[in-house]
Amino acid sequence: MDVHDLSVVLENDLCIGCGACVAADPTLELRLNPTKLIFEPTHAGSARAAAVCPAISVDYTHLQSMRFPGSEQGPFGVVESVMLAQSVDYNRNMKASSGGLIKELLMASLQRDDVDGAIVLGHVAGLDYEPKVIKSVDEVDSLPGSIYHNLPKHRVLQLLHELHGSYVLVAIPCELEGIFNYIYSSAPDLETKIHSTIGLLCGWQYSHHALRAICEFKKIDFDSITDLSYRGGGPVGKLRITTSDGAVRTVNRRVDISYQTAFDRHFNTPRCHFCINHANFLSDIVVGDAWLPSTVGTRTGISLIISRTKNADSLMRDLSQEGRIVMTEVSTAEIEESQTHRIAFGDFSYAYASYLRRLGRFVPDLRGPNIVEHRPVSDLEVEEFHRELETKLRLQRQGAYRVLRRRKVTRELSALLRRYVRWFLVRILRIKSLTGQRQEVPRDQLSEFR
Repeated sequence: MDVHDLSVVLENDLCIGCGACVAADPTLELRLNPTKLIFEPTHAGSARAAAVCPAISVDYTHLQSMRFPGSEQGPFGVVESVMLAQSVDYNRNMKASSGGLIKELLMASLQRDDVDGAIVLGHVAGLDYEPKVIKSVDEVDSLPGSIYHNLPKHRVLQLLHELHGSYVLVAIPCELEGIFNYIYSSAPDLETKIHSTIGLLCGWQYSHHALRAICEFKKIDFDSITDLSYRGGGPVGKLRITTSDGAVRTVNRRVDISYQTAFDRHFNTPRCHFCINHANFLSDIVVGDAWLPSTVGTRTGISLIISRTKNADSLMRDLSQEGRIVMTEVSTAEIEESQTHRIAFGDFSYAYASYLRRLGRFVPDLRGPNIVEHRPVSDLEVEEFHRELETKLRLQRQGAYRVLRRRKVTRELSALLRRYVRWFLVRILRIKSLTGQRQEVPRDQLSEFR
């Protein structure tokens, strides 16, 4: 399909707020749609905007060849090494509910002579966060953790245009897709300003309906929110909502039925349902939670690290030698096990895109290196998901959040319980290891981890 502007993105609610279109077409702005509660461009814009939009297409083969010239592109993207790692700073790990590696990597990068600063997400006020520049190690620990709700990120490219020097960039996968779509097609000189990228293993982003729903369930005044933390307090972590009266409400992310309702997949921004790039193919170094049976018992969580360049791999080994982290080398099998085959190889996303194409619907053109290993889920599963999605989006946009919670504890309860049973069998009882489906990371290999 020939796409000449962003009409198909607006019609299908596919914007993810990367801001590439704003850089390509200055007549555009990103604004929060009052009904969809996602950020999207103010109008359809021009062909220049459509050409860089990752909700229209991403040529992963081309972008990886530009990012990592001469490197082999396998089903996990370009991989130099895979590690499990953890900062030796206990408080940093507890705050992150993981290994605390992003902040360790930032601090190490900011100490380099060839790095002038880092472009990171900073808290403005309430639910507003925007990209900003930091230049001091002292600023790192005051940064927010991972933010799960949809945000406009056009300021990254604005900063790259304005700044002089070389900067580390922290970003989620679809954000980097838009940034590098724009850079390689419209502003190649900006690449020299990116020293390196620290990417997140992404677990999807959510519309602001998710936040409005959890506030309604917990009787929190949405408009009084002054701060938000999605993690903290050990592995998995808790959602913490701070309001203007100083109260802090804590929500258990694992078992609270209100959280399971407000942050289920149907509250994702719609483009997330087509994402096949959770492993952040375009980032030099990728950091995420190591959801592995061997890491379940840790007190602070462990990070899974994918280094896509020799420099990224060397940085990790330097941090280990300096005693700032503990680490152990593993294999790509841990990427698949941690993220599941379904996510690592796009089993659902590729099938869902194919299903909608058969219906004559527009979907993003996304074919990543993992397509060679994907095992499409059944048409029945995809059809059922699509029906549920259309129903739940309608209820969200009506503000009928309590109806969604009733559905969760009635017709969806059996599916939720099956998920917990599977988690217990795979992560606690290690059933895959017992049945010879995989080899777990040996316990002595993790003896230094907390």
